[in-house]
Amino acid sequence: MFETIIASEARDRILLPPGAGRFEACIHDRAARAAALDDGLLSEEVDEVLGGRRIVDAFPVRRGESPPAYAVRAVAEMMVAYLR
Repeated sequence: MFETIIASEARDRILLPPGAGRFEACIHDRAARAAALDDGLLSEEVDEVLGGRRIVDAFPVRRGESPPAYAVRAVAEMMVAYLR
């Protein structure tokens, strides 16, 4: 059962085919960064969690996820990563 959950989550984390949608990824990334700052994380804290990656690379967008929905989820995952 655990393997089924992992496979399902991996399948849901596919947003865009390679080379497509830099604009879409940028919108999700910017929405998540704005939400993180609005929720009280400092820019330096966000950068520390990301370790040089974009938000969409650190916390992949799920298939069909809107920028606002992604921002809420990504910030929650960022907070967990920050607290670790």
